[in-house]
Amino acid sequence: MFRPWSHIQWFAMGAGVLALILLPSFVENDEIRKWMDILMVAILAVSWNFIGGLTGYPSFASAAFFGLGAYTTAILMNAGFNFFITLGIGACLGALVALALGVPILRLRGHYFAIATFGVAEFFRELADNLRITGGGDGINLPQITGGPDYFTRFFYFSMLGVAVLAILTQYFVTRHRLGYGLVAIRENEDAAAMTGVDTTKYKIIAFVLSSIFPAMGGGVYAYRAAFLEPIDVFDVLFSIKAIVMSMLGGVGTVMGPLVGALMMEYLSDYLWGAFTEFHSAFLGIIIVLVVLFIPRGLMAVSQEVKSRGWVSLGVILKSNIQRFRV
Repeated sequence: MFRPWSHIQWFAMGAGVLALILLPSFVENDEIRKWMDILMVAILAVSWNFIGGLTGYPSFASAAFFGLGAYTTAILMNAGFNFFITLGIGACLGALVALALGVPILRLRGHYFAIATFGVAEFFRELADNLRITGGGDGINLPQITGGPDYFTRFFYFSMLGVAVLAILTQYFVTRHRLGYGLVAIRENEDAAAMTGVDTTKYKIIAFVLSSIFPAMGGGVYAYRAAFLEPIDVFDVLFSIKAIVMSMLGGVGTVMGPLVGALMMEYLSDYLWGAFTEFHSAFLGIIIVLVVLFIPRGLMAVSQEVKSRGWVSLGVILKSNIQRFRV
């Protein structure tokens, strides 16, 4: 089901990471900030892939964990904690919350589970909006980072890059472990997986916990970078929607698919914004719908088909998906 990466794939991965490390030496700060945003949404997409892609449970909780990590960093840094320590604490808190929530809500399936996770994000937003420690609706300030614009940009870029690489590597090792095979078995047929000895409850909870850790860390980096938080900014359901869309665009259940989807989506969005200022959202939405309808397995799956069977397979894939809509 999952094949180990070849030497070429590992080389490509290493070359990609090296290129991202060297990127700030060759581009302006505006381009670095763009890549910082790409890495942030890639973290959300890769994290969603644990529960939504591998396990097949459509979660909208990414925004909840992102906001939880952001506010954890904000509160702890105001109390004098080191930034990197707050990231670790935020990740642990996100995992604990996911563990506590996963036990009851992972008994639900399909759209019932999706609605429950959507409610989790709304619950935390309302909580942050009414607690004094979070600043309520007035928001909360964070300590300012010292240093010039170049240091500021590079510090947060490399922080986000570190979280993204950690998330991708974690997903790779999960997919090559018994856990990954068990999660895919649950996605394909949960009842059959249980009959073959897979502890479905345990595996689903682990996947949900993994999907919470990295958004919480990414939220912490975002919070320190923004230096000011409001509940509506970090508990935004659009974070969850972006994670799902980018995973579907790149390839649900694949290791690199969410990263590819995040890269393409951000650059496509920027291009459409420049070319069609007034209607860029409409064009972007149409493109997303077309991709979901005609390439539902994502671009990574298509590239694998083309690699193994040649370009003729692309026509076969498109033809088979078009036939699904004939009356």
